[in-house]
Amino acid sequence: MKPSDLQIREQALDPKHSFIVQAPAGSGKTELLIQRYLKLLGGVSQPEEILAMTFTRKASGEMKTRIFAALTLAQSDSPPAEEHQHQTWNLARTALERNRKLGWRLLDNPSRLRVVTIDSFCTFLTKRTPLLSKMGGPTEIQENIQDLYLQTAKQILSKIEKKDDLYAELTRTLLTHLDNDKNAFLMRIVQLLKLRDQWMISFFDKFENIKEHLLNDLHREKLAKIYSELIEIHLKEAHDQFPLLLQESFLPLATYSGENLSESAPKNSIASLRCLDSFPLPLIDELDKWKGVSKLLLTANGELRKKADKNLGFPADKNAHAIKMKERFAQLLKSLVGHKPLIEALAKIDSLPSPHFTDHEWNILRSTIRLLPEIDFQLRSILQEKELTDFSEISLAALKAFGNELNPTDLDKYLDDKIQHILVDEYQDTSYKQEELLKKLTAEWEPGKGRSLFIVGDPKQSIYRFRDAEVGLFLITQ
Repeated sequence: MKPSDLQIREQALDPKHSFIVQAPAGSGKTELLIQRYLKLLGGVSQPEEILAMTFTRKASGEMKTRIFAALTLAQSDSPPAEEHQHQTWNLARTALERNRKLGWRLLDNPSRLRVVTIDSFCTFLTKRTPLLSKMGGPTEIQENIQDLYLQTAKQILSKIEKKDDLYAELTRTLLTHLDNDKNAFLMRIVQLLKLRDQWMISFFDKFENIKEHLLNDLHREKLAKIYSELIEIHLKEAHDQFPLLLQESFLPLATYSGENLSESAPKNSIASLRCLDSFPLPLIDELDKWKGVSKLLLTANGELRKKADKNLGFPADKNAHAIKMKERFAQLLKSLVGHKPLIEALAKIDSLPSPHFTDHEWNILRSTIRLLPEIDFQLRSILQEKELTDFSEISLAALKAFGNELNPTDLDKYLDDKIQHILVDEYQDTSYKQEELLKKLTAEWEPGKGRSLFIVGDPKQSIYRFRDAEVGLFLITQ
């Protein structure tokens, strides 16, 4: 919904319902979130029942300051002149009355306003559940531990000297794949560690037997299915950005180009468009056609083409039909100049891999996945030795405190009594682990029980954040 719509803004303040608000910058979405917070504050038993989370400390600080300022301003009997500020003032007045009635003393104790970063909330959870999260003992939080990533990578590489060792065998397999380039191996391990919050959740959850090192054809099919779904997300993004009228104009030009190239350059992806009778659908079976669309319209640098030539299937013939097709293609390119999101979406398609692995690719990917538990173990050992941690480790530990579907803990039930409403700002900036945390927090919620989730941002950008995980890193050779 759009916060600019006054009627919808009123609905968004209803504490009985949950909402996802998608809105661009400057549309007043943060103010709407603050109004929602004040509305909730006017009805809860304790202010701590409301949890507002943001991505950065700056954002959480600004939000808390604005909430406190609204409460402070509401002490005055003179409402502000502006309509939207008047509504905030009214909501703050109600919250202050609740504050007075229940003796919260919020103006003297603003720390009771629970507006935090997601990282700091995870830290709170691990401190409250040291046994469940396995984060007990003194540790120092460091935001950058890349030097430890390299140290971990070197420890993994050192395993090649061992005999009759599974991880030594896996390391040798990957190193051979990289033409025994040890530096390339180290850099790939470092890259994997930078993204460990993604594969720790994504792969350890999806491949139940990873710790037993059993990755068979069933897992191969499962991973291919995951890749297919992720690829189709990219295709849908491009499909939805392609205007219908331009789709119709594109079809005859694509088939003309494809037919010409099917004779002169049959391996060119544009040749796959020769029998196109309708615009490609965002399906994995149409990936080759989408690659043809991307190559026909964009340069190798991902920029919109400026002209047509024989290499694109538009020969320099002097006959009327050939001239007309080149002119129409030039007009199409001009029509696409202002469609930046479409151009960006098409540019991504060119590098999309096939979801189906060759035997060699599967062997490398399987070896990488089977090595992940040891990579994780080595890093954790170094962190424990140095009494250090980082926010990724804290977030992962917080998730562990919830357990899993087969062996859940009582943490979610405990939090159900403490947290009634959750608000999340700038949701598009959250990571996969943070999205997983929201799922854990709301897993036991039932409709009609008075709990609500209010998300502001563009969820479409982050729901499939797993697509950024780089466990296929070793498939990219030098």
